[in-house]
Amino acid sequence: MKQAKRFLHGLLGGALLLGTTSGSVLAADPEICECRPGLEMEGVPWVRLMPGDMTGGYFVLRNTGEQDYRIVAAEAPISRVVELHEHAHVDGVMRMRQVDGLDLPAGETLVLEPGGLHLMFIGLVEPLTAGEWVPVVLEFDDGESMVIHARVQRGEGATDGHHGHDRHGDHHGDSTGDHMRDGAGGHHVH
Repeated sequence: MKQAKRFLHGLLGGALLLGTTSGSVLAADPEICECRPGLEMEGVPWVRLMPGDMTGGYFVLRNTGEQDYRIVAAEAPISRVVELHEHAHVDGVMRMRQVDGLDLPAGETLVLEPGGLHLMFIGLVEPLTAGEWVPVVLEFDDGESMVIHARVQRGEGATDGHHGHDRHGDHHGDSTGDHMRDGAGGHHVH
């Protein structure tokens, strides 16, 4: 799905021509997920509205198909860099760290949530606005990609009701919730 990358690059080019670099160039509610075969988005992906030049992104993606997937990178027009992160215990302290991929085996659900796995948008190009939609390209280890659209909001309770921590800046919280961590690929299993 090389179209996903062309879509993002087209958005970036159009935004530059219009004199803006914001991901809010999407006027109407977009399609939440231009998902690959067998993948389904649960709820609404979201990006936390917070001060500073970085923030987190969250979503729940279910693999109802028979093919295993692995997300290895992400891109978005709102930041210079997007990294895949997890919260992990390091020397008895909960810390964020970059991971090289997010596994989504067939029949499983990948949960990105505050205090757990998440996208880290680093070097925001301008302040975000609540309610705007951000296109995010997820890149897979097979060279394919897909676009999701995440809504900017103050906290996760604003639209989807999933549980978790209220502030991305809390690096010491418990990320277990009602999910079980399988340890193999860093994904949560319901």
